[in-house]
Amino acid sequence: MRLEVVEKSPVEKLLKIEIPPEEVNKVLEEVSSEIRKRAKLKGFREGKAPLYLIKKLFKEEIEERGIERLIEQTLPKALKEKGLQPLLRPKVEKVERLSEGEPFNYTVLVEIRPQFELKKEDYIGLEVEREKDEVSEEEIEKLLQEIRYSFSELKKTEEPIEERFAVVISFAAFDGENLIPGHEAEALFIDVGTGEFNEVVERALIGKKAGERLTVEVEYPENALNPLLAGKKVRYEIEIKEVYKRDLQELTDDFVKNLNLGVDSVERLRELIRDRLLKDKSRENENRFRERLLEKILEKVDFSVPERYVEIKLYQLIEQLREALENEGLSFEKMQLSFEKLKERLYPSAQ
Repeated sequence: MRLEVVEKSPVEKLLKIEIPPEEVNKVLEEVSSEIRKRAKLKGFREGKAPLYLIKKLFKEEIEERGIERLIEQTLPKALKEKGLQPLLRPKVEKVERLSEGEPFNYTVLVEIRPQFELKKEDYIGLEVEREKDEVSEEEIEKLLQEIRYSFSELKKTEEPIEERFAVVISFAAFDGENLIPGHEAEALFIDVGTGEFNEVVERALIGKKAGERLTVEVEYPENALNPLLAGKKVRYEIEIKEVYKRDLQELTDDFVKNLNLGVDSVERLRELIRDRLLKDKSRENENRFRERLLEKILEKVDFSVPERYVEIKLYQLIEQLREALENEGLSFEKMQLSFEKLKERLYPSAQ
């Protein structure tokens, strides 16, 4: 096997691989024999057709499967031999035809981790703050309430809306006099006070009743994920269709037992919540600390990042945006958002 590495950039290598004819012939024979075993040809019993006929009739399938197998068998060895450790799955850039008795050539793009020199002075003496791992009584009470909300019943009411009431609204969002594509709904369910739709809109609903209409203006920052809203003052025209009040169960030992969380009293549930919150907070604080430390170190070094790695991060950001929009009862399709427009908007964040 002949190998050649061509540097495309500091983080991208083209690995050219040539497989000798004897290995090509061996794989072609293996694939042809496998196809022969299941081939049903008129005039021959299953698995008994001549190999030359199999090669002729199944030429394209044999070549396709042969190429897949050769790459699968040789690429890991080639990467190891050249000491290349891919950051992402290598991308096949070029493949030649596969022919019996001929060498087989293919080229893959290998993206590697950025290489940079980190000197002691780059990190010695850096000051990075780490929050304390503390849980407040307020946080425990909030989670206890969330548990009660989760097991509550919704009952239709004519009362004014309060926090954690559920409402069904119809709405349309405007930029000036123009309806923003996809930003309208006839029956959207909102859990008021959770911020899942929009905090400003949800606050404006408090105190209103079913049947009322209201107008709410929301100013979105320039860096808002949704490109149709970023940097704009958006006017929401809203009609409250239905209002539901939550019938909360009393927080008692019997209620706790029915949760099947392995605890049998309110006090034990508080302890369980405190422990879990403390573990979560410790993990979050440690992650934030590491991110801050890394950011400070990266300010002192210069390196390139593989373009395809940025693309993957970009897709992740777009997926986050999709989920956020779905929480608002919206979708890319309704909003007529093109992938190219989203890429342009989110590319700096992905980098």
